[in-house]
Amino acid sequence: MNAHVVPCADLAEYRERADAWTEGLPFPVLSGPSLDRYRSLFPEGELPRVETAPRAGTVISVGGDAGAAGRLLAAATGRTHRVVEPAGLARALAPLAGELVAVVGLAEDITASGDWPGAHGPVVGVVTARDLTALTCLVYRSLTAGAASEDRVFVATHPMLEDADLADTNEFEDILGLGRRRPKLLVLKALGKECCAALPDGILCGRSDPIDAPPPPADPSYRHMPCMYGAGCHRADLDEDRRLPAAELHATVVFTHSCSSIAVGTNAYPHHVALGLGLLEGTAVAVVGALGVHIVQRGAQGDLEDALAEDLPLGRAVERLNERARPINGWLNRFGLLGDPGLVLGLPGGRAADAVAGAAEPAGTAVRRDEEAVRDLAHLSNVVLPRLERLCWLEPGVDALAVEGFRIRVREAAEDLQAPDLASRVAGIETDLAAFQHATAAAIAHDIYVNGWNYGGPSLDGLREVSQRPTTCPNCARDRAALITMRHVVHAGLTVRTLQCRRCGDLWWTSEESDEPAFVLEGALDTDAVSGRVTGLSRTLRNDSEHVLRGGIGFAFAMRRFLGLPPEISAPISVLPGEKEEFTAEIDLVGHQPRPDVHTGVFIAIVNGAYIASSSMMRLAPAGSSEPVRPPETNFR
Repeated sequence: MNAHVVPCADLAEYRERADAWTEGLPFPVLSGPSLDRYRSLFPEGELPRVETAPRAGTVISVGGDAGAAGRLLAAATGRTHRVVEPAGLARALAPLAGELVAVVGLAEDITASGDWPGAHGPVVGVVTARDLTALTCLVYRSLTAGAASEDRVFVATHPMLEDADLADTNEFEDILGLGRRRPKLLVLKALGKECCAALPDGILCGRSDPIDAPPPPADPSYRHMPCMYGAGCHRADLDEDRRLPAAELHATVVFTHSCSSIAVGTNAYPHHVALGLGLLEGTAVAVVGALGVHIVQRGAQGDLEDALAEDLPLGRAVERLNERARPINGWLNRFGLLGDPGLVLGLPGGRAADAVAGAAEPAGTAVRRDEEAVRDLAHLSNVVLPRLERLCWLEPGVDALAVEGFRIRVREAAEDLQAPDLASRVAGIETDLAAFQHATAAAIAHDIYVNGWNYGGPSLDGLREVSQRPTTCPNCARDRAALITMRHVVHAGLTVRTLQCRRCGDLWWTSEESDEPAFVLEGALDTDAVSGRVTGLSRTLRNDSEHVLRGGIGFAFAMRRFLGLPPEISAPISVLPGEKEEFTAEIDLVGHQPRPDVHTGVFIAIVNGAYIASSSMMRLAPAGSSEPVRPPETNFR
């Protein structure tokens, strides 16, 4: 007899020894194939002693047959234990919301409870198996989890999935090799369903018996695979040596990304073929896997590695996976745990340790999605680019093909939101888009200087006034202005707003869609100047939005190229949220000699896709004139 374990011949002996067990006595286990597989990890024949460190949470056994196994798990880890019938499981779990609960029971009893136990509120791990011999061995393995385990991560990924090039393998042959080694964490990113996880050249099968063995009777309401009818594996393209029973894999924890790899309580296929249960008949102490249809989220692997490195209990580690996955794919990214949620497994390193040490990221380690980069990309796609696309209607000189090129770049970046270079790609798009908007502003300013200003260009004929709100003119301070909103009759999304005064005329125009523009040009409408001097005309760009403003700003005298006025001027501009940035156009009236007059000019800005224009009147007096007495300066927006 092993010094630390006593194999029991039958259930009666197991129950008797389980009721009498205390720390220091040999740990009872039912003999069977699961115990034999675990014993193979210890070539000298001595099975390990159970670890009796306390674990957080509660143990609930489901059904009378599982009660002895649940009592042993609770007694060895200092947790309270109770036994319930399947029909009472949901009621027992309801008051334990947020707590760690190990639900111990045969798979058929969990299914009889009507749902996945984690749906009832607690942070659940289901300690389960297809038969009692496997269940008792699973309890024993979970109490000896640190034995015969290599402190490493092994990743096997289907070659068509993201990050396949970072995996340890894309080939089935290398998974066969795991029958001889036992990594602490095995990550399987494969195509599959409840019964299997598949690579192109092989399949990991949930069955632990030969494929041609007669299966046990199953409810006809279940979905049945060909093997259940004696017709062999559904992967008819594979020879039998390309099918590996999951129980023959060695791993301490298996993290599966194939669909429905955790289906206890919600299984559509018989338990006899369940992948998760097959893995638990091997040497695994836990399986973390997908509940239902699953979209692979690459950041999940790194989240799990970090949680294990932080010594979080498995239940809290899976809780973290779900919390971080929920905002991304929600229902299509739900994870469940087969195994003890109170078990602290530990894993050296993790991504945080790699970053501190400056180490290279190990093969297969996934990166967490850069949420800030995703938000910036969404802003580009949903706000900035639609504005630029509308701007092509207002300004025929805007390069529509270039705008479409940016749309393509944004779409391509969004195809892989887990890409490690996502942030740099988004930053590159933003930089190039800012340069494009500056070039566009410069081109518009030049056209204003040569041909005059006509905000809206050919679209003016299609714009119709939809509202007119009386307001006070910020320039003359009289109630004789109106805020006018116009919408295009063909392009319903194209809206233009302008502030007009019956005395002062144009004050500003904007293509921003908000009733209260989030970014505006502020400055005096009328500016005095004297010939023979350099005069500065200024506008301040104020950013009341939540995003950085990027683009270009410029100034030009309207159709004054032939009247001797200086040419247009432009510059790139960037304004942080809640901040202001001043732009000053230096007007050289020394090298240029225009005649004294009221010279109309326009400040224009193309920022974050919006086209803002602000009128300017330079009242030019001849050289030698005295400076006029100026009223208090007023600003407008």
